[in-house]
Order: sequence, then structure tokens, then C-alpha cells
Amino acid sequence: MFALENRSPTTPAVEGACIVGRAVDGMRAFDRWEVVEAFAMFAREGALPVWKVAGRHAHVMPPGPPVPGP
Repeated sequence: MFALENRSPTTPAVEGACIVGRAVDGMRAFDRWEVVEAFAMFAREGALPVWKVAGRHAHVMPPGPPVPGP
């Protein structure tokens, strides 16, 4: 499940918008090609931090390379 949230999953304080991908059905959800591509799409876009969350574990993904313009 992906959501636009107003704080990172590692802090209770409001920090600003971020994309959070949560593995609601366990870590194997992150192995599906659709989920891998969704994370890659958000990271490539780069406007917001992208978090991967499973249970009590969370980490921010590094931004991907910029998408070349026309």
C-alpha cells in the first residue's frame, strides 16, 4: 500500500510530505514486480522522500537518477 503522508514513519513530528510504501502482507510484498516498479517510479520522480516500511522497520530510499527531458 502506498500513501502520501505528512511525516516520516520514524518520527512523530510533522516534517513535510513523503511517500510511504507499507508491506501490509509481509516483506514478500516488496518482491512483486509491480511494487518494485512503483518504488522505482516514485524514487525517479524525486520530489518527495520515499520510505519503505515493514512492521517496525523503515528506511528511506535513495533518490533515483533524474528522468531525461525531451
